[in-house]
Amino acid sequence: MNFLALDFETTGLDSAIGRVVEIGAIRFSLGSEGFIEEAALACLVDPGMPIPRQASAIHGISDGDVAGAPAFGEAARTLLALAAGATIVAHNARFDLSFLDAELGRLGLTRPESKVEDTVLLSRRAFPGRASYRLGAIAGALGIDTGSAHRALDDARTCMLLYAACARQLA
Repeated sequence: MNFLALDFETTGLDSAIGRVVEIGAIRFSLGSEGFIEEAALACLVDPGMPIPRQASAIHGISDGDVAGAPAFGEAARTLLALAAGATIVAHNARFDLSFLDAELGRLGLTRPESKVEDTVLLSRRAFPGRASYRLGAIAGALGIDTGSAHRALDDARTCMLLYAACARQLA
């Protein structure tokens, strides 16, 4: 079975008005020895609007960082190819999928049907009673290296590792 760990950094919290500024995606499978990373996408995206200071304060991505970066539409083909036939795995999946759907909608595209696994919900089932289920908190509690928090590829990789830990715990 194939999976796509997905994370976006954005200009804000509302996908109706906000835009993606960074894509992190890792296509992987799970085997008896753990996960097998098959392909990855790490891409800054020009949102076509200024990045609010409060968003930059969280992810560290500025207008200068995305100057000259491709628009979402240029990265969408690669992202959709990675997602083809895969279960999408995201931490607080509703957030990331709302941005994916909004960005694709602006291009006149729709997200292909796929199963979705939310690692917030899975980690609550697999590791009940934790003080926090924020990605960094639950990953840290489980000894998972988070890399640079609030950077899309590192958060996608953390999500992939958390998913694998949940799968082992719930098996």
